[in-house]
Amino acid sequence: MKKIKLRTLLSLFSFIGLTLMSAACNNKQELIQPYETYVAIPKTTVGTAITNKTDLVASISSDTSYTVSSGVEATEIQYLSSTGLSMKAFVFEVDLSDPTVKIEVSTPNNQPAFGMQQMTKQATYEDAVGHKVWAGINADFFNMTNGAPQGILYKEGVAIKTSVTDAVNTFFGITSDGKAVIGDQDEYAVIKNTLQEAVGGRVTLLKDGIAPPQTDDRLEPRTGIGVNQDGTKVYMFVVDGRRFHYSNGMNYADMAKVMAALGAYDAINLDGGGSSTFFIRNTPGFDDGRFVLRNWPSDNGGAERAVANGLLIISTAD
Repeated sequence: MKKIKLRTLLSLFSFIGLTLMSAACNNKQELIQPYETYVAIPKTTVGTAITNKTDLVASISSDTSYTVSSGVEATEIQYLSSTGLSMKAFVFEVDLSDPTVKIEVSTPNNQPAFGMQQMTKQATYEDAVGHKVWAGINADFFNMTNGAPQGILYKEGVAIKTSVTDAVNTFFGITSDGKAVIGDQDEYAVIKNTLQEAVGGRVTLLKDGIAPPQTDDRLEPRTGIGVNQDGTKVYMFVVDGRRFHYSNGMNYADMAKVMAALGAYDAINLDGGGSSTFFIRNTPGFDDGRFVLRNWPSDNGGAERAVANGLLIISTAD
């Protein structure tokens, strides 16, 4: 009799234990959702485009946009990538159909010569009433000893450098009709006499709306630039990298996805790594410190690197 009761009690305890374990497992499954079910909720036009038109974004921690000046919008987005990596990216959207908006090349001390200088300082030498610098990014790759750019360089209609290295075979430019253009060396040969501003670039990200295959899949800090089909919209893009918990950088294939999502028809990669720079004007006046860095360059704890040249967003209305 006692043995029967003991067996009954053991069976009862076993049943209760299995029931509790099953409930615990179900609760655990409810708490731990599959990674793919996380929802990214963008707040800006750029954030929405990157989220809905690419497979890059898993979740978003911040997504803000602001007007830099007439015809110029900026977006800053922090997100977790679909591969589980933190990313911080920055975008300028420049509307060249606004007659007061210009994109111009900057050089150290605003001189038609080679050298190296931080972008916020290059901007200071260009800044003036009726020619107000509102924002900018770094541009071409360069010799870090003498500052010579690796690609072509045109400034205010003057061809400062027309030769390129083997590694550099693309360019971004502004033609005499105020339109933006991106091309390779064949296209440069055709339109070179119409270029007012131009800098060299390297890898083609988009060509006629198509992303060519890429073999380099390294994640790095990047700077890129894209143009829409009629040359009236320019997309300047910077993504920080080399800081695991903050931002890990991108490869070329993912940059191409971003550029296409933004609306670019042609796009190229510019100098990246510690050179990547994204800055804005912090005050309407001409006081010292009016330009501030928004991204975090990977060199020297976020310090701005001296670079060979850049692209400035300028208003002639201020």
